[in-house]
Amino acid sequence: MAGRGVARVLGVLAAAVSVFALAGCGGQVTGEARGPWPVARPGPSIVPPDAGRGGDEPGHADDPRPADATILALPAGWAWVAYATVPRLEIFADRRGGEPRWTLDNPNPRGITLVLGVEERQRDWLRVRVPVRPNNSIGWVRAADVRLTTTPYELLVDRRAHRLTVFRDGAVAAKLPVGIGTGSTPTPRGVFYLTELLRPADPNGPWGPFAFGLSGFSDVITQFNGADGIIGLHGTNRPDLVGSDVSMGCIRLRNDDLLRLVGLVPLGTPITIVG
Repeated sequence: MAGRGVARVLGVLAAAVSVFALAGCGGQVTGEARGPWPVARPGPSIVPPDAGRGGDEPGHADDPRPADATILALPAGWAWVAYATVPRLEIFADRRGGEPRWTLDNPNPRGITLVLGVEERQRDWLRVRVPVRPNNSIGWVRAADVRLTTTPYELLVDRRAHRLTVFRDGAVAAKLPVGIGTGSTPTPRGVFYLTELLRPADPNGPWGPFAFGLSGFSDVITQFNGADGIIGLHGTNRPDLVGSDVSMGCIRLRNDDLLRLVGLVPLGTPITIVG
């Protein structure tokens, strides 16, 4: 199943070139700065059959709930994911609107559709996690400015145990060893989500065959390859170091485990880092 998922991903590589800018990924890019290639990876478009009330929105004649009632109702372990549909997405401090607190470009600087993790869904507004500093920033976006999908997956990284646990529908699907940041360049704790999937030019290089970008940033590295110290989840050409404190903040997987993950989880999947 994972192999078929990877094949589908490889079949939809975007025809664009970007600068590899994840922090803590084990080495600098040398030579011509080609790649990694952004990978188009939308989340599932079908909402679980027991989510919500059959598609009815609050405020309908047959729905006694007030118009601003929360309608986030997914099975345990599922999460909403928002894909921006406007060229510049305005994100507000609250639902009153006014001046936006952030305005983010869509697609993002690496040519990938802007993805937001959804914390709360209401009729006209979504409370979302925002991929900016400081880590764990929260804001509100207009529902009309995004397309909603879902993910049944959650990821949990335990830094002390050097372990990534994959949950599907709230149940453990896999436990994978990981390398994390060193004492001077630690992997940050917090609740994040997968923002992008990139394919490095050299699959046998320090980032392996793929690299997920996270919505979190290094607490100590503010510039890396021209970007803002984004934390990544990627492969490695040193599998012997997986299970130790080795990186500049990124999370390293053995390449086989990474390919398994790429074949499973969509962008927007929540990832919590503890320990």
